[in-house]
Amino acid sequence: MARIGLVGFFGWGNYGDELFLHNWQRTIGVHHDVDVVHDVLAAPYFSRPATEIVKEFDALVIGGGDLVIPNKISPLYWNRAWLAKPIYISGVGVPTWIKQQAPDVMERLQNFFQHPNVRHIGARDVESAEWIRRYLTPKVPVVVHADLAFNLTLPPAATFDKPTVAFNLRTHRAGSDPTALVNVCQTMHDRGYDVVNLVLGTGKTRAGDLEVAQAFPFKDQIILESESIDELSSYLGGLDLLISNKFHGTVVATMYGVSSVVLSATTKSRNLYTRLDRRPLLSSNEDPDMLAKVELARMPVSRAAVRELELDANDAVRTLVRKIDADFPRGAVRFGA
Repeated sequence: MARIGLVGFFGWGNYGDELFLHNWQRTIGVHHDVDVVHDVLAAPYFSRPATEIVKEFDALVIGGGDLVIPNKISPLYWNRAWLAKPIYISGVGVPTWIKQQAPDVMERLQNFFQHPNVRHIGARDVESAEWIRRYLTPKVPVVVHADLAFNLTLPPAATFDKPTVAFNLRTHRAGSDPTALVNVCQTMHDRGYDVVNLVLGTGKTRAGDLEVAQAFPFKDQIILESESIDELSSYLGGLDLLISNKFHGTVVATMYGVSSVVLSATTKSRNLYTRLDRRPLLSSNEDPDMLAKVELARMPVSRAAVRELELDANDAVRTLVRKIDADFPRGAVRFGA
């Protein structure tokens, strides 16, 4: 087996990133020794030089999430020290709505992606893949696949006593006018639903989002929280409807067959809902038509469309694991160099 370093936004408790960590642990980690490379949850992210840390790994997997940012670079994700070992980039996205490209950042990204030790690049959507091909011109093909959270096996759905509608908030959108969402919450409550404010994060993210949840001006809300990613997922599975600021809240709800109105209509959300033929459910925190979209959300989730995404993500993960296995046969024991 090999010792594989995992590079990503792991440990802060952001729901989607922790799902990616679970994915790597439950796939690559079945046959290889995996560990997160950073040990500090603040810049510079390492208690020792990265050049020393990389010696402890045979290879690195970078991803997923929106890690390829054209106007700033993270010493966690695109550290030059990583280039000393084989690198597999998988599940990454590009926030293509950022139009400013910092020349020094772009040069650094180009040098990284074009390096001969980069063995694999997998992008979460077509737009991200096209951007990487156009601006970074890597030497290896850029493959496109569904968000890798679709590869996960989810826990059983929670059981609630009453029909339940949930919403989630984010700290960086806490300043938006809550009127539209409060009106939706009141309408659903009047119709007999329990209204849950689901704190969709753990650790530091949970702490910040919990403050935002507690400040939300709807007195009849039920706040649900947990330090278990699996428990948060099970809550999503037990809902009748989700109103979501968090992309991976929508992803996991969709996997359970729970309809989700999207309040953060970013590129990744638009791409997903285009593929699922659910674009009318894209909304925003201050959307005056939010209630109409909640009504429309009774349209069922296509199990066939979800299954296609699951198969796509499963194939992408198996392809990555096969490439790692080819470079590091499972019977051979090695750790760093």
